[in-house]
Amino acid sequence: MQINCALSPSSLLAAPCLSLAGPVVSTIKPSYTKVDTGIISNRYAKALLRFACEQGDEDKVYAEMAQAAKSFIDVPTLQAAVQNPVLTAEQLAKLLLTAACGEQKPTATLSKFVSLLVSKGRADIMLFVAHAYGTLYRAHKQIVQTKLIVPAPLSKDNVERMRKLLASFTDAKHVEFQVREDPSLLGGFVLEYDTYRMDASVKAQLARIKRQLAAN
Repeated sequence: MQINCALSPSSLLAAPCLSLAGPVVSTIKPSYTKVDTGIISNRYAKALLRFACEQGDEDKVYAEMAQAAKSFIDVPTLQAAVQNPVLTAEQLAKLLLTAACGEQKPTATLSKFVSLLVSKGRADIMLFVAHAYGTLYRAHKQIVQTKLIVPAPLSKDNVERMRKLLASFTDAKHVEFQVREDPSLLGGFVLEYDTYRMDASVKAQLARIKRQLAAN
């Protein structure tokens, strides 16, 4: 997949009603089915990535959208809040920008995009757009996401050694490597690499043994 980072504002979006220029004029929510949500979110995410590339903000927006996605996960009531019909367009925009940036000043690109999203009555798909943007951005930048889950802290040397090892297994230019602790694993590790997952934890081994005993 290729994203053109040298597009002009007029050629930014192929889909109708997705121009990032212009004032917020309406917060009336269009009628879309759940099946359409993924398609619509991906369309908005592509628009955002193209515009962010044009502005040179794609890296900063990636961080902002990643934080937005995290905020929706960390605060389960956030999704219900953005669907509250009582909130004004200004309040919705502020809520989404706070989810993405906290107290930090958002990029002009994100501010304009959020205004667009709110004006089209699509504040409720921000989480899905955030995930779609991350996927498109990583494909564009040839980044592979990996996550190592361990029961206890690892030294910085071991973390760096593992990161380099995983990087040697891929043609990607960059490897995003995260380490998370989960004492419930009891031992071993869980490795999530791109779309693959390898569970070599003691917890998983005990679960397999338990299933085998129950089957006998």
